[in-house]
Amino acid sequence: MRRELRFASTLLRVGQTRAGTADARTPVNALAEADAARDRRDWATAAFYYQQAVEQYPARISLFVQLGHAHKENGDFEAALEAYRRFLKEEPDDIDIHLQLGHLYNRMHEPEAALQWYERAHELAPDDAEITGHLETARLRLSRVDIERKRQNAMELVQSRRWGQAQAKLRDLVITDGEIDLIAVYANVTKEAGDFDEALKLYEVYREYAQNLDAAAVIDVEIQTGHLYKAMRDMEAALRYYIRARDAEFSLYGHITADSTAGQEIRACMSEIYTCFWHAD
Repeated sequence: MRRELRFASTLLRVGQTRAGTADARTPVNALAEADAARDRRDWATAAFYYQQAVEQYPARISLFVQLGHAHKENGDFEAALEAYRRFLKEEPDDIDIHLQLGHLYNRMHEPEAALQWYERAHELAPDDAEITGHLETARLRLSRVDIERKRQNAMELVQSRRWGQAQAKLRDLVITDGEIDLIAVYANVTKEAGDFDEALKLYEVYREYAQNLDAAAVIDVEIQTGHLYKAMRDMEAALRYYIRARDAEFSLYGHITADSTAGQEIRACMSEIYTCFWHAD
């Protein structure tokens, strides 16, 4: 029923355009019309006439591939899948149809399914450089999808303040998957988890990364290291890093703002260290 509805929809889009140009009784070469529409990239018309062609020439199984291509380019992925599978049923060892199914699933944003079809194509033609290239790209794309899911899961754990679980997820992302841009979050979460020695090592990694990133990151790493020492109750060490953050801020902006985090933390540390005579105000 769905195929008939799609066919009727296509008829409404393209059939009426020819009503006034030719008598309805005039025979139409559906295949020629389909090929012409394909060549001018009029995919709706191409799909309409390829559908007629497969009915006129049922023995020409390859027309289902052309019909699938037209549907795919026209955005009707379900119809394309149906057409491709009709061809695959008759030609299960055809290499190209496996490749085309991989392309179709890519367009459908289903990377797992796309990879399966590229793998099958590669099994049929292991020495084909084009197929190998598509297979490698699909593997990279799928690995990236998996990493993005892991990143999202890790950040959800951070938002819910489940520090231990978040730390484990972030460790895997940074160390195993090479997601070094998460080093600051990983270090901060490790600090919140109470693993101060490990956090200190991670802030050193963050510091090295920040040098190649931007000046604002340099300020942040000094502030975060100060926070770590503050949590460790080493106020003198914390003060040193807050001063370094203030100096980096001055180098970047040429001034220190009144609401500067570094400035506020310096005053707080001074009041803790010099309790006898220091008054922040």
